[in-house]
Parts: sequence; structure tokens; C-alpha cells
Amino acid sequence: MKLALLDMDGTILMGRSLRVLAHAFGLEGALMEIDREKQEKGLPEREVAERIAALFSGRSLAKLYRVFDAIPLTPGASLWIRKLREQGVKVAIVSDSWRPLVERLADRLRVDLVWANELELSGGRLTGRLIPPPRPQPVPTHCRQHAVCKLQALRALAQRFAVPREEILAVGDGPVDVCMLKEAGLGIALNPKEKEVAQAADVVVYGDFYDLDEVVEGRKGGTP
Repeated sequence: MKLALLDMDGTILMGRSLRVLAHAFGLEGALMEIDREKQEKGLPEREVAERIAALFSGRSLAKLYRVFDAIPLTPGASLWIRKLREQGVKVAIVSDSWRPLVERLADRLRVDLVWANELELSGGRLTGRLIPPPRPQPVPTHCRQHAVCKLQALRALAQRFAVPREEILAVGDGPVDVCMLKEAGLGIALNPKEKEVAQAADVVVYGDFYDLDEVVEGRKGGTP
């Protein structure tokens, strides 16, 4: 493998960053209301992401960092990422969370690249405005139109580094990862949250990155 795309929330991290932040800042009720409207009214994924960002308007990024830094890593994640980098694999964190948070984790893990929602800041505080990265045009049929299109991320990074899809590994756990897992040469669902995620992957791993590493090494050695 020459390129690895890793989801952040529920994959590298054992928690989901925005829900942890909502709990810390007393915004759980407002977040639940957005979730309710999403279910009842069928709100588009991008609108949901924008409304969640708006909840944090005026909050200090420094205070968000203090909460975010306390979210534990999935066991083995740091070591596995270091192993990939030592093997010359380009590693990217591809997340539908906020770029400042993703970049902070990437710096901590010495990850090469990030792909995430931009977050508008003013004087070190959130304005509440979200700036999603580009997505394919035209949008594929049946696309859920997540704020971050991970299929677009995979294709853009593959083109940037001239890596064929057969040499791309992707790891994720949620519906937003489905297209990325399908497109990658090796798609791994790590503790998938829904059946469709498991079905989209080549391999399903229940456990942590130590278990994932065993599976990947086994495939290199020809173990089914």
C-alpha cells in the first residue's frame, strides 16, 4: 500500500469529537434537537453539519482543544500509523469533523495530510460558519451529500500522489465512510456502526488497531 486514508471519530479516536464537545459545553440538548429534526424532516447532511457548527459560535478554539485532547486514542492507533509511515506509506486523516481539530490530531500523530471541514475563526473564536471541502460535480446518484465527501478525498489524494486505487487502504466505521471503503483497494471497517458499512468493506475488524494490523499483515502473507 502506498496511501492510507483513516477516519478520525470512532476510528482513530474512541469518541466522536463533536458529541464530546457538545457534552462539555452543555450543548447536548441542542444537538439532540438537530438529530431529531434530521430524522423527522430528512435534513440534508450538509445542513446538519452547518447547524452543529453554528451551535459553537463564539466558543474559544483553545477551550475546544483542551476537551478534544482528552479523547482517548483507539489502542494501537499511534503505533500502527507510525509503522505505515516508516514503510513509506502516505497517511491522511479524512474526517467530517473540523479541520483545526483534525490537524491537531495529525500533528500529534505526525500524519502527513488532513481532509476535513474548514472552520471559520475570528480572534481565536468560532464564528459558527463551516466551509466544507469540494465534492464531485455532478454529485453521484443516491449520494447522501455529506459535508465531507470521502470519495472525493480519496480520488483527489490518489491523483495528487499518482497512486492507483489498488494501492490505497481506507479505514472507517460510519456511513460517511462507505464510498471511501468501496473505492479503496483495501477497505477496512473497524467496529462498523451500521450493516451497510460492513458490507462496503473488504474486511471487517472488531477490536482495535492491534487486531487490524494482524489482519493487514495476514493479507500480505496470503491469509484470507
